[in-house]
Amino acid sequence: MDAALERILQVGIRRASLDDIARRAGLNRITIYRRFAGKDNLVEATLARETRRMLAEVTTVVTTTSGVDAQIEAAVLYVLRTTRSHPLVTQLLNVAPDEAMSFYTVRGEEMIRQGVEYIVAVLELTQQRGFIDAYDPRPVAELLARMAHSLLLTPDGGVNFKDPDRAREFVRAAVVPLVKHGIGPKESTDEFSRPTSSSRDTP
Repeated sequence: MDAALERILQVGIRRASLDDIARRAGLNRITIYRRFAGKDNLVEATLARETRRMLAEVTTVVTTTSGVDAQIEAAVLYVLRTTRSHPLVTQLLNVAPDEAMSFYTVRGEEMIRQGVEYIVAVLELTQQRGFIDAYDPRPVAELLARMAHSLLLTPDGGVNFKDPDRAREFVRAAVVPLVKHGIGPKESTDEFSRPTSSSRDTP
């Protein structure tokens, strides 16, 4: 997968042949076919691995930041920044712009799915610890994952996310309240209804 990523960043997905990738990895095509169904499967696995790496880095950002508001802010800003600056976005758009846009739209489903599942797991754990309100985390996770994907495809719009101050203002005003309080009716189970000083800030 390292060899596949390197070749993709050099020439794009379409021109990155299995023969090239095999040579770079010091393998033959047969060995690759023992692990992957074909080139498409290898490419998808490589991109999925990069997504998992980014999510692991988000976890590090959260665990090294104090306070739930600051954790939300730091995590979201990291994702927004990485989404715009990752080589799979910047480099691939440079070497094969049409192919990159097609790939991230047609095959964006897996990226969004991974993001949603990761965010749901984080929100559920945070709810269990009483740091945010009790609500169905899936709609919030869907919105956040799709926002990141939208910025990947269309980085410029109403908010200038290239400006760190503007990006931070947006996250504080829109995303932090969304993550803390959710969308729609809140659950009222005993497990989630106990107020804590850290989870009941004024909206």
